[in-house]
Amino acid sequence: MKLENNKFYVLDAGPDKWIFTNRTDAITQIKDVVKSGNGENAKLLSINADDDKWEILQVDWKQIAFELIKEE
Repeated sequence: MKLENNKFYVLDAGPDKWIFTNRTDAITQIKDVVKSGNGENAKLLSINADDDKWEILQVDWKQIAFELIKEE
């Protein structure tokens, strides 16, 4: 997997986890997770591997909601 801008995303939905190279694909997967009934504790993590010191942040649900609204 080649990273864009040294960043990737992990969608953690409890027992199921996915890795994405861009946020749009990760958010599309969130929709499928929620529709299947497993979205209650789902979270999207953004991992920046730019330097020797990696940064892991949880993507805010507000940002996810805005992207979902823009899709429609």
